[in-house]
Amino acid sequence: MTAFWISTGLLTLLVLAVLCWPLLRRRGDAGASRQAINAAIYRDQFAELERDLTSGVLSEADYGNARDELERRVLEDVAATDVATGSPATPSRLPRTALALAITLPLAAAVLYVVLGTPAALDPAAREGQQASAAEIEKMVDALAAKLEKDPGNLEGWAMLGRSYMVTGRFADAAKAFDKAGAAMEASSEMMLQVAELSAELNQGRVEGRGRELLQRVLKAEPQNPQALVLAGTDAFFRSNFADAVRHWETVLAMLPPDSPDARNLAAGIEKAKSQLGAGKASVSPNTSPKAGAEAPAGKTVSGRVELALALKAKASPDDVVFIFARAAEGPRMPLAVVRTRVADLPREFTLDDSMALSPELKLSSAGSLRIEARVSRSGDAAAKPGDLRGESGPVQPGARKLSIVIDKVVE
Repeated sequence: MTAFWISTGLLTLLVLAVLCWPLLRRRGDAGASRQAINAAIYRDQFAELERDLTSGVLSEADYGNARDELERRVLEDVAATDVATGSPATPSRLPRTALALAITLPLAAAVLYVVLGTPAALDPAAREGQQASAAEIEKMVDALAAKLEKDPGNLEGWAMLGRSYMVTGRFADAAKAFDKAGAAMEASSEMMLQVAELSAELNQGRVEGRGRELLQRVLKAEPQNPQALVLAGTDAFFRSNFADAVRHWETVLAMLPPDSPDARNLAAGIEKAKSQLGAGKASVSPNTSPKAGAEAPAGKTVSGRVELALALKAKASPDDVVFIFARAAEGPRMPLAVVRTRVADLPREFTLDDSMALSPELKLSSAGSLRIEARVSRSGDAAAKPGDLRGESGPVQPGARKLSIVIDKVVE
C-alpha cells in the first residue's frame, strides 16, 4: 500500500510540474525583447529617411514631415510598453492559476479514485479477511473430516465431505470420501452424476470405474438428463468416439436457449468433434455407446498392463493414486499422455494416445521413442516424491502394444 501511494504522489507531482511550469516562468524579458526589436526597426527607418534625403528622393519638407511622424510613433510605442510592463497595480494572474491547479488536481484525483476505484483493495485487513474466509472453509472441511473419522457409518456425512472436497479442488480426497459414502452416492441421479463428474476430473475427461457405471444407470433411467448427456459426450470425446460426442451434445443443445453462453460453448465443442470426424479420426457408430479403449489411428497409441509387485503391496494403500504416463525417451521430461487410476484397480489394462496430451505441441505420436512409467503417488501429487512407488518400460515406439509394466521400485 505504501508503494502505491508513493508512486501515485510522484505521478501527481510530475503532472503538476508539466502543467504549472509554463505558468510560472519569468516573463519580464518579453517586454524588453520587444522594445529592442522596435528600436532596431525605427533606427533602420531613420537611416532610410536620411538616405532618401541625400539621394534627392525626398525634399527637405517631406523629410521633415516623415521624421516628425516617425518620432511620434516612437514616443507612442515607448509609452505603451511602459504601461504594459511597468505598472505594479496589475499583477499577472498566471501564478494564481498554477496555485489553483496544484490544489484542485490532487483533490480531483483522490475523489475520482474513491468514486470509481477500489480503495478497499489497499486495506490489509480486507485482504486478510478474504484469506481468512478461505482458511475458515478449509478448517470447516477438515473439522467435518475429523468428525467422520469418529463416525465412519455416517454415509450422508461422507457424501457431503466429498462434495466439499470437490468444491475446494481436492479431487483425490473427494474420491476417498465418495468411496466411504458407498450406497449414499446412489440415492439420487444428482449424486450419482457427482461420482461420474469426479471420475472425469481424475481421468482427463474419461469416466472410469464406478463413475462410469453410475453414469450409465442415470442415462438408462433418464435418457434426457442434460448433465448426464454432457458427461457422456465428454467421455466419448476423450475416447476419440467423436460421433457419440456429437450425438450426446446435440441432444443437450436442443434443450438450451440458442443465444445462451452454455449453448455457444456446447456448439463450439460440437464443431470441434465434427472437425475431428472430418479429419478421419477414429469414431464409433451413433447407435453404440462409448467403450473403453476405443481404437485410435495406428502409431498414435501405446497400450499394455500395469501391476504392483507383490513385495511392495504392503507399502501402498488401495486408495493411493496411480499415474500411468508416457514421456519422450530423449528430450523434455514433460508427460506426453497421462491416465490416472488407483492402487485398488491394479492390475489394470491401459491405453495412452494423443487425446490425453497435456500440450497441443507435445503429443505421443510426435516422439521418436517413448518410456512408459507407472507411479504410485502416496500424496496424490503428480510430481514424484520420496516414498512413491514406480516402474517403467524400456524405450518403445509409438504404436507399441501388450506392454507389461511392474511397479517394483521405491522412489528415493
